[in-house]
Amino acid sequence: MTASRTAPIVRFVILSVLHPGRVATQTAPPREGRSTALELVHAIYESAPHAVLYTPLCKIEPVLRTCHSLVSTDGARLCAAVAYTENSVEFAWALPRRGETLRNLLMQVTRRLETIDFLPVMEGGRRAWATTLGLNVLGRFFRARYTGESCDAPDWPEEFRVEPCDPARDLASAAELINEAYPSLPHFITAENLAELAAGGAYFPEGWFFVRDARTGRPAGLAINGLCHETGEGFIDWIELLPRYRHHGLGSRLVRESIRRLHDARFITVSGSLDAPFAAGDLYRHCGFGPVCQWTILGGRRAGAA
Repeated sequence: MTASRTAPIVRFVILSVLHPGRVATQTAPPREGRSTALELVHAIYESAPHAVLYTPLCKIEPVLRTCHSLVSTDGARLCAAVAYTENSVEFAWALPRRGETLRNLLMQVTRRLETIDFLPVMEGGRRAWATTLGLNVLGRFFRARYTGESCDAPDWPEEFRVEPCDPARDLASAAELINEAYPSLPHFITAENLAELAAGGAYFPEGWFFVRDARTGRPAGLAINGLCHETGEGFIDWIELLPRYRHHGLGSRLVRESIRRLHDARFITVSGSLDAPFAAGDLYRHCGFGPVCQWTILGGRRAGAA
């Protein structure tokens, strides 16, 4: 039940299909720029954040600012864009029915880069991207926006209590719980990873909390939430529950308590792995998130690829 990653695979981002519109038949030659991707993301992010970026905008905005971009236009209208670094594609987007234009841009980018460590694409008939670009599938993830009503405080069983997770004293315990709850994580989570997260601009104290088993005195679960002040986006970053406490309604209570604590957010999103050994996407659907968009992360050019 994890929502984001502190490892390199957390860089993330792709723009999905926007609203249909009239498109002229002539396409202008691609042009390069420095800020097209970031400006475009800001322009449309709030309307469909789960379908625009793989992760909250505040997490990857610094990367987008440094990206090169390659775009294609119909006159003055942008119809496809790719943002990339020296070894990754951070953002790829096209208008409806412009998949071929996007494919051409991506092919140009892959010819310029010796390797591509990271390229996120939204699923939905685009699984051929891996073959077309000569890349491997590294992982599959979901992202969704909360569409439910405001939440009241959950009714916790009497043997459990909710307590703050204080970065000044609790990061080692939080990291231990995450690794025990999710042993298949591609990277071991450390207290230093969480300290970096707490030092970020999206941290707010109310968003970090444990649920503790009063019978043992040990944490049973953990929630880490963030709030992007520029966009007003609240996001569920980690929801973790030790295996022996699952299937008793505690996971949904952690989610609902997180939503309640994100009451100042303009909208709330969540993301997580589809390859986890538990159905996190189903949990979030049950708690009012949807529609769920699915992403595939590509990377690592195959041997013999052009």
